[in-house]
Amino acid sequence: MERDDFEEILHQVTSAAENGSYQLALTYLSQAGQYSNHPVLQSYRAYCAAVLTSDKRKLLEAVKLCQDSMQRDGSNSIHYLLQGRILMFLGDRKNAIKTFQTGLKISPNPGIIAEVKRIGMRKNPVFDGLERSHPLNYCAGKLFSRLGLR
Repeated sequence: MERDDFEEILHQVTSAAENGSYQLALTYLSQAGQYSNHPVLQSYRAYCAAVLTSDKRKLLEAVKLCQDSMQRDGSNSIHYLLQGRILMFLGDRKNAIKTFQTGLKISPNPGIIAEVKRIGMRKNPVFDGLERSHPLNYCAGKLFSRLGLR
């Protein structure tokens, strides 16, 4: 029975947050009771609070909450999705992309895939030591892509 309660709370929180009703999601989270310390709910709390604020200090606290959740439950890619979104709010696109990539390595989360498509993430250059715009990187990248090696 308790598992059903948790699943119901989690469903309410995720559907409210994904539909843009962040205040409603926070209300559901405040009613979570014994489950309020669960890593997934903690990540959603951090994400919803981050969306509703413009204070950089609170955004950094939200990132730390997500990192704490990742340490407790590192096999769930939802933490990486939410932390990446918070990092995007902070304007830290580079770390957001790294977070999304790490989350994709854990499991192919459709939310992460959608975020990556939305921000237009590029593949790494073929030769890391050279600039992305270097002709050798450009030509090798085109060639490897056509050969299916990238």
